[in-house]
Amino acid sequence: MRGWFFLLLMGFLPGLAQGLPVAATTPILADLVREVGGERVRLAQVVPMGADPHSFEPRPSTLRALSGARVLFANGLGLETFLPKLQAGLPPGARTVLLAEGAPDLICFSEAELRAERARGLEVHRHGPCDPHLWLEPTYARLYVERIEATLAGLDPRGRAYYAQRRADFLRRLAAVDQEVRACLEAVPPAQRRLVVQHDAFRYAARYYGFSVVGSLASFAGQQRGPRALEELARQMRQLGVRVIAAEPQFAPREARALAEATGARVVTLFSDTLTREVPTYLALLRHNGRALCEAFRG
Repeated sequence: MRGWFFLLLMGFLPGLAQGLPVAATTPILADLVREVGGERVRLAQVVPMGADPHSFEPRPSTLRALSGARVLFANGLGLETFLPKLQAGLPPGARTVLLAEGAPDLICFSEAELRAERARGLEVHRHGPCDPHLWLEPTYARLYVERIEATLAGLDPRGRAYYAQRRADFLRRLAAVDQEVRACLEAVPPAQRRLVVQHDAFRYAARYYGFSVVGSLASFAGQQRGPRALEELARQMRQLGVRVIAAEPQFAPREARALAEATGARVVTLFSDTLTREVPTYLALLRHNGRALCEAFRG
């Protein structure tokens, strides 16, 4: 009798027995959920490591993996164009938490920028008018984990202290990495902190850490700008003395290498939307980007 009671208890308390079933759209958001949720969550990650969330399309197996999720963590602000498909596959009563929605001090594109993107034939309508890559500024990563903690604690009240402790531990480690990156970049003269990026995802990081993004090879949705725009970008780089081009692992490096050959600039790898085996966590991303920029700016 006791054995049957124990089995029933295990079945009705997934937060204790098997983990609270949750899902996250991107590798970076999944890592933040894992940091807070630890062993009390059973996490399904939608976009695979190394993949581009801008162009990702969910498969039937993706939707099956979400069929038991109590909550889906997404970024919002138009990053996940596939989000409605995921939401349609969630079980009744499941929540979607948009971690970026309602965040303060968003960086939004001017009407002139949006017109210029449309003139180049880029599909700006696929995303909202604001840059969705908030997590590249640690201020917003803190906001994300606070929202994750509140959501998990609401679904699993017995784990409230556990989630709070893990959030606090993560924020301590985040502060240490953030300080390391800040100190390194602040030692570089401002005139040298300029670069061209592969896609327009680094506005929050630039604002926070005090470097300048002169231009990008692709729009914030990863759409290439075309030969004429790249020629103009090369001219601008020569005029301003920009010596650094940032490629990203989820995109082919062909255009970045061609621009580097045309300008004599150095190509480095930065991470924005995804993680890899070599850079497997958000904190590793932050540290990698900081060190790569410092080394490249110093030249």
